[in-house]
Amino acid sequence: MKIQTSSLRRAVGIALASLGLLLGAAPLTAAPADSLRLIPRPASITWGAGYAQLPTTLTVSPLLPQVIQTQLSQQAGLKVKATTKAPLLSVRLDRRLAGREAYRLSVGPRGMQLLAKDSSALLQGGQTLLQLVGQYGRRLPQLSITDSARFAWRGIMLDVSRHFMSADFIIQLLDEMARYKMNRFHWHLVDGGGWRFPSDKYPLLTKKAAWRTIADWDSWWQHDRRFVDEGTPGAYGGAYTKDDIRRVVAHATRLGITVVPEIELPGHSNELPAAYPELTCKGKWTFDATDVCIGRESTFRFFEDILGEVLELFPSYYIHIGGDEAAMNHWGSCPDCRARMKQEGLKDEHELQSYMIRRIERYLNGKGRQLIGWDEILMGGLAPNAAVMSWRGEEGGITAAKAGHKVVMTPGNYVYLDFYQRESKGEPRAIGGFTPLEKTYSYNPTPAVLSPTEQQYILGVQGNLWTEYVQDEQHAAYMLFPRLLAIAEIGWTPQTERSYPDFLRRVAGQLPALKARGINSYPLKRIAVYSEVDTARREVALRLSSEQPSAEIRYTTDGTMPTASSRLYYTGERITSRDSILLVARLFRDGKALDFPEVSYRTDYHLGIGRPIYYNEGCQWNPKYPAGGARALVDGLRGTPTYLDGLWQGFTMPLDVTVDLGETKALRHVFAKFMQEKMQWVYMPHHVELLLSDDGTNWRSLGQRVTTTDDGDFLPSFETFSFPIAERARYVRVKAANQRSAGHFIFLDELVIQ
Repeated sequence: MKIQTSSLRRAVGIALASLGLLLGAAPLTAAPADSLRLIPRPASITWGAGYAQLPTTLTVSPLLPQVIQTQLSQQAGLKVKATTKAPLLSVRLDRRLAGREAYRLSVGPRGMQLLAKDSSALLQGGQTLLQLVGQYGRRLPQLSITDSARFAWRGIMLDVSRHFMSADFIIQLLDEMARYKMNRFHWHLVDGGGWRFPSDKYPLLTKKAAWRTIADWDSWWQHDRRFVDEGTPGAYGGAYTKDDIRRVVAHATRLGITVVPEIELPGHSNELPAAYPELTCKGKWTFDATDVCIGRESTFRFFEDILGEVLELFPSYYIHIGGDEAAMNHWGSCPDCRARMKQEGLKDEHELQSYMIRRIERYLNGKGRQLIGWDEILMGGLAPNAAVMSWRGEEGGITAAKAGHKVVMTPGNYVYLDFYQRESKGEPRAIGGFTPLEKTYSYNPTPAVLSPTEQQYILGVQGNLWTEYVQDEQHAAYMLFPRLLAIAEIGWTPQTERSYPDFLRRVAGQLPALKARGINSYPLKRIAVYSEVDTARREVALRLSSEQPSAEIRYTTDGTMPTASSRLYYTGERITSRDSILLVARLFRDGKALDFPEVSYRTDYHLGIGRPIYYNEGCQWNPKYPAGGARALVDGLRGTPTYLDGLWQGFTMPLDVTVDLGETKALRHVFAKFMQEKMQWVYMPHHVELLLSDDGTNWRSLGQRVTTTDDGDFLPSFETFSFPIAERARYVRVKAANQRSAGHFIFLDELVIQ
């Protein structure tokens, strides 16, 4: 954000003096440049000298959108009157303004002026004014804001299939999205957890496929997956009426938000046979029937009928059809699907899925709409005009953009909001993963590998909240906010003008307002620990930072709980160790510990750091999870709570590695930490074995440690396999048994040798 505090003050005053109305007397002292709490951060601000006092009755140009007028009245307590006769807030369109959704908002000694490029820009400029009034009340700082959007698509996806969310909650979410200049609401209406879209042609969908008796996702998905009829005692679920959808779409339209519906196909469809079993290959409900039958024409009639009803309710140009994670477990044995493959010359199930996507695209194109789907729609060949949502990293988006297709970037390891936003202790259940606010904010949706021309195919960015473990609306808000604000700023603000410390300051200023509006936001309680390994000095250095800018961090290095008299952490301080420490840190304010969980972090500068490590015959890390490659297990860097952080090395085979210490050394302790995330197919090894050798050929076993972790536990967990010893050896070998079927992982972050 470019800030000027003197050179253009006279220009601002002169420009606004022409409005001809005095707002009110105010001291001529400029507002501090760092006091502004606007999110997203505007592209440019010019500060004037002093403040302008709004009267209790604010006259505005009739061109100001009615929704902004209403919110000024309801939220700011102003009496708003539209008039064409010298309004205090002058509004006009100026097509010459540069940039997407560009506007210029000025507050001066004699009035306010909003210039906007188009109707969308009017709404965005109005939302900026609402935030200014929300922060400063009627006494506004004199300034001029010139602003425009970086991306056209600034979105949030909400899954209402796993757990139904009311239309009232959707409308509250839309209000908050608009406040922060987000303009796409992706409504994930149907999936294996329940069908929520109302259909006149297929009424059994909401009568038989929208209700279940078990609310808990794990209990239902792992062991039951059956639906019950609407009205069954204890039935859990719900569905929208067409009036609900019309109300949501109308409200979104007033706010400048496009509602993008998703009708999932051909996978994630195990709710459909509860109502219409003929849509599956087996013609009946089965536990593993998650895909529809592509071989039958009746399947295409069904989806064209459903999409026809969707198009009547949703004006969105893009219609989302899912396309992800099809199991493909019945197509190969289905006579109808095999006949379709032979008839169309399709070589495998991926091309069969692509055939369906292409047919659905032709249907949508014929209705003047465009198909968008998850990046699996690339498999088997991308439909000619399809747009792609890249969620499995950026690779799908890069491939699509290089091929000239529109892309929305939504990579899971940055913008999946069902992941934990701090260490899991004390947090509500999440699906796993780890996307704290800082990680989300760090995302840049334009990969450097794309040329400037290819980057133009990036429509924008979207955050996704899947709801397997988000059972109610309060929990949904907790997972959405404040990470939604980070995604809003990614989508709006120029990359060169973004700064996480400044953003964090502004987010802290927004939290009280979010709470006042009834939003159950996550309260910024994380202490981040960053580690650096200096092999020259043979030490590990730790740095700390807090999501609470005004709080103190106090810490210990002996594993004890910090108190108000414990050592105070200073910004930039390096906590160094040449051996092992167990750091515990906690937040304090005014001498009192905040009611937030502490963070614990162990670090070890050990004998194995920097030494050669060999992956023995039959052992190799999985290419998707290499971490730091051949040195990852002896680099001194400890993993965060997610295997997606690039610090955990993943294996789908037994682990068997040897570290060469270079010479025989006295050993007192060898240990290794593994993780388990059952829902991601990540388990503890059955056992870990330690072996030592003087020559690398003759080995002696120091025994095995069998896991004590319950493999039925769905919560993310960590276990350290520890071998206290009093031995001498040059070679240290560790084996970890992966005794599960193909596709199951074990993950290790560091092999510590002391």
